[in-house]
Amino acid sequence: MNILAQYTLTPAEALAGTRAFRRSGYAVSVGSGGLLILLGIISLLVPQGERGLGVFMVFNGLLFALLPEAVLRWARRRRGAGAYTPMEVQLDDEGLTLRTEASEGGLPWASLAAIQRHGGFWIFRASRSQALLVPERALDPAARAELEAFLRERSLLKT
Repeated sequence: MNILAQYTLTPAEALAGTRAFRRSGYAVSVGSGGLLILLGIISLLVPQGERGLGVFMVFNGLLFALLPEAVLRWARRRRGAGAYTPMEVQLDDEGLTLRTEASEGGLPWASLAAIQRHGGFWIFRASRSQALLVPERALDPAARAELEAFLRERSLLKT
């Protein structure tokens, strides 16, 4: 296998890719926030209940529910459009190599914690907090099929 993908992430793609990469933590935070909001409203509706606790729960629920999205959008705005440089990813039998104008680095397949396909991205996860996001649009259909077959054959693709 020898696949070359060239792309430049747009700010919107970077936001969507981060959501795809962090989807479980994102879902837990938003779900917890929704639950806190619900419990806070119930606490406010109980006639003998303490109003301060209900308001506190609703406020914290809003933080849990809205903060992940606010942080992602703030980070995207802070970086600006110039932060997304052209990238070149070469995928071969040994691993992947990432090249930008400023740097080059590679990872063997064995060093990747997980590889998955989600939300229009190939997510090559190096650790719990680091991943390389390659948009599916960067690969033509034949390359996508070849990469998927390669990863499935070696049991690297997490479904």
